[in-house]
Amino acid sequence: MATAGVAALVTSLLTSGGTDAGANATTSAATAASAAKTFSNPVLGPGQDPSVQTYRGWYYFTQSAPDAKSITIRRSRSIKSLAAAPKTVVWQASQSGSPCCDWWAPELHHIGNRWYIYTTADNGNNDNHRLQVLQAADPLGPYTYKGQLTTPGGDWSIDPSPLQLPNGQLYLAWSGWPGSTNGVQNIYLAKLANPWTITGGRTLLSTPTYSWETQAGTVGVKVNESPEPIVHGHKVFITYSASGCWTPDYALGLLSASTSANLLDASSWTKSATPVFHSNTAAGIYAPASNGWFTSPDGRQTWMVFHAVNDSAGNCGLERAVYAQPVTWGANGFPQLGGQPLPLTATLTVPSGDPGAP
Repeated sequence: MATAGVAALVTSLLTSGGTDAGANATTSAATAASAAKTFSNPVLGPGQDPSVQTYRGWYYFTQSAPDAKSITIRRSRSIKSLAAAPKTVVWQASQSGSPCCDWWAPELHHIGNRWYIYTTADNGNNDNHRLQVLQAADPLGPYTYKGQLTTPGGDWSIDPSPLQLPNGQLYLAWSGWPGSTNGVQNIYLAKLANPWTITGGRTLLSTPTYSWETQAGTVGVKVNESPEPIVHGHKVFITYSASGCWTPDYALGLLSASTSANLLDASSWTKSATPVFHSNTAAGIYAPASNGWFTSPDGRQTWMVFHAVNDSAGNCGLERAVYAQPVTWGANGFPQLGGQPLPLTATLTVPSGDPGAP
């Protein structure tokens, strides 16, 4: 009986120890899995004018190149590894007769069964900045040059972004001068006959009028730029960046309309009287704008990317960094952006369907 008792005691101790070890291992694994599913900003590292798309479980990320003479795309399974993913150079300045210089703010879009990069470039003279379109069958290329996307009037233009309604109708929003002279940048909209051809005239959707839209320091240029359309339910929205990107006042405004309205009638649109996204001075994050939209890998969530700086005076150079935040939708159907960037200390959960690893 004594031997049996000792054996039973040893078995009990081993079982107890094994259970504790198993529980600790399970807890550690759960903690590690939870950490893999979180991130902090700026998750996409240094950069500016971000564009992110998700497709078949992959993220695709492009932005303005530091030398403004090439377009690159990164691809990854997780937003956490996207900034460190290898760059694929999909276009070089002057390739196929395209312009030589100042390739700004490329955006990647999937329309029909093709991929398009909407961007801008010039011949070395900023007065000649115009919209450009590239096309491919795969997001990583190879791309063909569809040529200059000529706007009505043919004036200076940047930041093209397509809008596709549920019925398939295509429009293009962009920022441009009202004439041939610099001084003000407006937001325009026109109908597309196909992804690289505008048909008909342009409609002025927004010009800088509110005080928060007209902060430009000593430069004096009034700016509405980087329009970014998104459709949700029966409404269409366009965020846009206002004031000079070189100031801490750079912020997002919002235009809204019904999908059933005549979108080329300016009266169909309502403009926010105050910015919907602006600097978080308490967190030291300034000039958050030039945003883009993307859906989570499983299509269940809406997210926003944007660039910002930690320079309280504002900065429009290479000191910018790229952030990502979730977007919710209010009872009125409007996007809820949170008003300002979350602090750098905030812990965010990766988008739904993101594995949290490459």
